[in-house]
Amino acid sequence: MESSSEQGLRPLQASARPGCGRLGCACGLPISERFVLWALRQWQHDRALPEEGSTLHRGFQMAGLLDALPDFAIAMDAFLFGARRAMEIHLPTCSKVSCDEATLVALCGLAQGHYDGPLLASLDVMMAPTASRVAAIRLKAFAVALFNAGLRLSPLPGAAGARLN
Repeated sequence: MESSSEQGLRPLQASARPGCGRLGCACGLPISERFVLWALRQWQHDRALPEEGSTLHRGFQMAGLLDALPDFAIAMDAFLFGARRAMEIHLPTCSKVSCDEATLVALCGLAQGHYDGPLLASLDVMMAPTASRVAAIRLKAFAVALFNAGLRLSPLPGAAGARLN
């Protein structure tokens, strides 16, 4: 499933997409973006290395992405410890997408699309430099695994970073 620029994650324009029509609702997102949103919310909720049998572990296993779980967890740890401010991540059951959640999903799209310049520039603004390098490497590995599993997040060529604004 490939996302077009019209399907991208824009919480303020969510009512223009299929779904319930509520502003900023996650139900209109493509499945690839929903998976990333679910994963980061579940990681935030558990706040621990995902153990076998945990919800996060089972979800990655069901999606055939168990090998990508360490990269995802390390990237999220880099955000937790290296972000310049606390990130607004909702509970797994919340339907609204925060701006920080939208940004993190968009960053995964930049990583998947090999837009290293915009990815690193965005991470450098959000995080301490050493943490941003770790996050970039691990987000890239996670995003490539998503791509290989058929979950496309990457923006179209020429649109790099457009979803961050």
